[in-house]
Amino acid sequence: MEKQKYYINLNPISMDTISPTKVDDGQLIEYEIEATETEKSDLENLLHEVQSHDVELGNLFSFKHFDTFKSDLDQSEYQNGLDDIYEAIYRLGTAETKRKLEEIHLVNDDL
Repeated sequence: MEKQKYYINLNPISMDTISPTKVDDGQLIEYEIEATETEKSDLENLLHEVQSHDVELGNLFSFKHFDTFKSDLDQSEYQNGLDDIYEAIYRLGTAETKRKLEEIHLVNDDL
């Protein structure tokens, strides 16, 4: 399968959107990747799954009180998901994307 260039931003509102068009916005951090349609679809599914863990209100409150255990668990799941996203972006990323992620230390040294 042929790879195409796509752009990803991790803005919580539009995190699950992978676009073939670069957005020229100085306030937005975009990562450029090269992916097959299958790789793109897999990454979109991962982005959607992680975004769904971002502050699930049902896990934060019970009828009695604020549930810190569930909040901590949800936060941990979200962080693990973000780690998976950054690893996928690094794996599919262009040389420039890999350099950016290395500069800000967002990749596991094992990659």
